[in-house]
Amino acid sequence: MSSTTAPPADSPTAPIIDYQPITELTGTGRAVVWFSIVSFFFLTQIAYNIGEFPVAVDLISYAVFTAYLVTSGNAALSVPSAYLLVCLVGLGGFRIPFSTSSSSWSSLLLLCSLYVPFLFRLVRRPQLRPVADYIIAVYVTVASVIAAVGLVQLVLVNAAKMSTLTNIYYVLPDAIRGAGHYTRFREDSGITKANGFFLRESADLSLVTALAILLEYQSRRRLATLVLLGAGLLASLSGSGLVALAAAFLLPKSLSRVPLFVALAAGLALVLIVLYSLDSPVLNLWFGRLSEFGQTGTSAYARFQAPMDMIERSFDKGILTTWFGSGAGSFFRDLATAHFKYEVADPTWAKLIYEYGIIGFILLLALFLLRLYSSSAPIEVCNFFLLSWISFSLVLKPGYALIIWLLTLVPSMSGPTGGGGQAKYDAK
Repeated sequence: MSSTTAPPADSPTAPIIDYQPITELTGTGRAVVWFSIVSFFFLTQIAYNIGEFPVAVDLISYAVFTAYLVTSGNAALSVPSAYLLVCLVGLGGFRIPFSTSSSSWSSLLLLCSLYVPFLFRLVRRPQLRPVADYIIAVYVTVASVIAAVGLVQLVLVNAAKMSTLTNIYYVLPDAIRGAGHYTRFREDSGITKANGFFLRESADLSLVTALAILLEYQSRRRLATLVLLGAGLLASLSGSGLVALAAAFLLPKSLSRVPLFVALAAGLALVLIVLYSLDSPVLNLWFGRLSEFGQTGTSAYARFQAPMDMIERSFDKGILTTWFGSGAGSFFRDLATAHFKYEVADPTWAKLIYEYGIIGFILLLALFLLRLYSSSAPIEVCNFFLLSWISFSLVLKPGYALIIWLLTLVPSMSGPTGGGGQAKYDAK
């Protein structure tokens, strides 16, 4: 990357300036990309614990890459995104002193630290394709390694009973162990699910391999790589990646394609009903999860049903809490005092609405959408990220914020507001 500056990328008046094209990343740029992606896959559970707050390596790499981008002179500020984040921070800061719940300034600070980088991306200039290609190539390469690790892990843990390979978390010293709660087994079979050893849970392995499949399909389409990544996805025994992949291709690419989306969704539902009726033991490893939505103590209930109880409790407190939330950091503090008889997970939509209200949720969602769909990433990748961010527990996970930020680093060449995917990653 060269050291030049430009007006904000998303500013309505920011033209495409005649910069020299970037034909390749510098050595420092390549090193930062590798460090960031490797830290997400292999170092996310290693942290320096400051009191009760674990500073994970992926958070450090996120900060390092952002600092490198800004100091190199290649960063462009998105003014609309800055306005949205300032409004959100102002809302959160205003709410905390008047909250009846136990709120936290540190939680608001963490949210800021994760989404301030979303205000910056590469300066819009011609021929940024090599930068996007390099980032994708590194991600797919590292994801292929973790998929292979997951396959070996699945065999060794379940067949050879090598329980020490279940998760790196259990062998790390307390001094550098990150915080977290983990699900390891299939509730209906007792099989220990693969998580690639270094990732937190099998759902993480499912999501990262599914994303790699999508990126590889949009770029080089190497059969061996797709097979390896697909095997890693299946080894996770988790449906998270499959759901996100379905959303990537089924969600409409424009308003004109909404009827097609409805038809495809109906067709997919019909196919799933037929497959479910086959009562196949293999397919039931995934279809069996559907019954969890009504069963307390299951993953699906904790992720989707139980958080609705928290949202209802928030809305019952009055219109002020409904629109402005209960205060940053109040979700789990109020959950602890509620003494529920079942687990409540931390989905993005529930935590945001509970802590920042409907207004705060809209502000952060708008910032997220602006980042996605003004990037050069294919629309399918944007849809994948949107579904994952809305449905899964990603809102305060530094690793996922880093990966989403990194893969949307290159702006769209079609205009200030983009329309993600204008610069398609055509198959080579």
